[in-house]
Amino acid sequence: MRIKRHKAVRKTLRFFHVNFGFREPYKVLVDGNFVHAVVASGNGDVEATLSKLLMGNVRAFTTRHTLHELQGMGREYRATLEGARRLERHKCSHDKAQTAAEAIKGEIGDRNESHFFVATQDKDLQRYLSKVPAVPIIFKTVNGVSLQKPGVGLQNYVKRASEAKMGVQDYEKGMVGMGAAREGATVGSAEGEAPPGPGLRRKKKARGPNPLSVKKKVKRAPQVQRRAAEGDQQAKPKRKRMRGRGKASAGGENAG
Repeated sequence: MRIKRHKAVRKTLRFFHVNFGFREPYKVLVDGNFVHAVVASGNGDVEATLSKLLMGNVRAFTTRHTLHELQGMGREYRATLEGARRLERHKCSHDKAQTAAEAIKGEIGDRNESHFFVATQDKDLQRYLSKVPAVPIIFKTVNGVSLQKPGVGLQNYVKRASEAKMGVQDYEKGMVGMGAAREGATVGSAEGEAPPGPGLRRKKKARGPNPLSVKKKVKRAPQVQRRAAEGDQQAKPKRKRMRGRGKASAGGENAG
């Protein structure tokens, strides 16, 4: 089970690394609910827990709005407040925020240009961040700390962005159309015909046979043929004439 969980985390990290440029050390914005959940489980080191989950170097941040909320919750959350104070304090650029959730929303913005992970147990905040591209969400469950997988909407967003980046632009399509029309006009003028209209195919014309295939054989001159015959006769070896001894001896007896 743990191996499958590690594989899922690696796959999600690779998704955000390739498509949105997330790199170590990972920056994580943590709210009070998440800190309380980790402390209640018996592990007070929030940054070490996040580092174990993400299998890399982590910088965990909290905000002054989160610390202010934990201070107003009384003694029951004193251990949670101490755990939050151990984290780095991120200076919020939105001083008008009233709550810790609003401060996190303001820091994430529309694109999450600072490449923050967000660790929260707030369901409303999780639903809001799920609609914003490039926001990895971390939450605590009974089985441990988990990293939320990219949803279908985020995957479709990445696919559309990739297609728009790799596809042919509108002005390029216009240039391709102009080039095709110019080429058709050149071919039509060379053959003495008007170029075909848009959406029409040019008909192939019937052509004659290949002139090389109907070329007549050249007859060789008589003198050339005679020389060729003589050369063939000279090339053949002469046959030696053999005289038989039997015939010669028989002729001598008859003469005697």
